[in-house]
Amino acid sequence: MKAILSGRIMALAPLLFLAATPVYAQRDRDAAIARIAVQVEEMKSELTILQRQVQTMQDTLNKTTGEINTLITQMTDNISAIRRAQSAVSSNTSESATQLSAMGERVSATNQRMERLSEQFAQLRKLIEDIPKQPVLAQITPGNAEQLFAAAYADYSRGNYDLALSEFRQYVETYPSSELADNAQYWIGEILYAQRKFPEAAAEFEKVLTINAKGDKTPAALYKRGLVLVEMGKREDGVEQFLSVIKNYANTPEARLATEQLQQIAPDALKPPEPDPPAQQQRSQPPTRRRRP
Repeated sequence: MKAILSGRIMALAPLLFLAATPVYAQRDRDAAIARIAVQVEEMKSELTILQRQVQTMQDTLNKTTGEINTLITQMTDNISAIRRAQSAVSSNTSESATQLSAMGERVSATNQRMERLSEQFAQLRKLIEDIPKQPVLAQITPGNAEQLFAAAYADYSRGNYDLALSEFRQYVETYPSSELADNAQYWIGEILYAQRKFPEAAAEFEKVLTINAKGDKTPAALYKRGLVLVEMGKREDGVEQFLSVIKNYANTPEARLATEQLQQIAPDALKPPEPDPPAQQQRSQPPTRRRRP
């Protein structure tokens, strides 16, 4: 688990360096800061899930530690006996045949115990690998919204997309007015996006705006909807969605990311509209000639 968290932190390091280097343009620093803000928010949620997984794995390891320690002690005793037998063979050649026979028996016994130990380690490894795949829905207390959301996000983090999708939808249906309802709806769109179900993902991202137009996940949902539209080949619709994010959610990380996307796919869309040409001035009448006195 520490390796996963360390990997994410190291993934952020280049972005932090980029944000701190004055040589880069303001646009690049803003884009880097936006990415950092989005990843930090996700890391906060994942940290809680990782802590739960570590505790579960620690409990499982504790159950097998005693048996493994016993087997290791037996192996140590056998190795010591082998070494004593080898020493005796070197010092007393007359008893070498008997001792070699006994040593062979002990080596054979040691090999059998090592095979059992290897099986124990294999079972332990399989158990650890299976822990993240076990659904946590059974641990949810009925009526506990926080546990349901945590379980859904945990399944999403483990790649159990179908189960997470069902749990997030259950959360939105059961707690439509809760503070995390827009978050749950956002993750529904993310799962469908990861499954490359682009039309469904675009529709689910748009629902976040309906649930809470001022929610913390609304700018991210609309930005992701723009990405989905571009993936679907609807470039013009995607450009309009990015422009809407920039206009309605200015000074947010998603607005800066939307600006970066437009700079890549439609830089002309960021240009300010040209002012209307001024009306032509009416031609003045030629001056009348003054009469000579």
